[in-house]
Amino acid sequence: MMNRRLMKYRLAAAATVLAVVAATTACGITGSRGNGDDNYFSAFHTFTSREWNYAEPVTFRVDTLRDSIARGGDLLLSVRHTGGYRYGNLWLELSYPLNDSVMQVDTLNIILADDYGHWLGHGIGPSVQLSDTVARGIDIARGMEIKLRHIMRLDTLANIEQVGIVFLPKF
Repeated sequence: MMNRRLMKYRLAAAATVLAVVAATTACGITGSRGNGDDNYFSAFHTFTSREWNYAEPVTFRVDTLRDSIARGGDLLLSVRHTGGYRYGNLWLELSYPLNDSVMQVDTLNIILADDYGHWLGHGIGPSVQLSDTVARGIDIARGMEIKLRHIMRLDTLANIEQVGIVFLPKF
């Protein structure tokens, strides 16, 4: 017989998967809603060695917009790490162009664990994933580059598996 704790985690995981499927379908993420007006964009970078070097920022190139510019949407950040990640947070620098001559640079403190060391993200097995909105009401354009780098106080950040961004257009 399955113990209660294992059953609780399996139910939470199933609910998370169902919520993601429902949200992506409702937003047109898994495909067009039939009217061709989705300007959704997402990109993820996998660290094959589970290490993120300070000197190697991740660059995401916006290449899947229907329109040349998508206005007023929200930018979400997603981080996947192992249970062996040694810190309760992750300091990041996010940069993207506001226009042809101005670059927006934001410093982000992504809280990954509570005060008792429990991971705030969700996952099954050795990976935990956390997503959060990092910018609201921004414009993105086809061909634009969004850069992300860690600014922790060490050269190589271990146990980071993947980072990604998702742009949710304003409907």
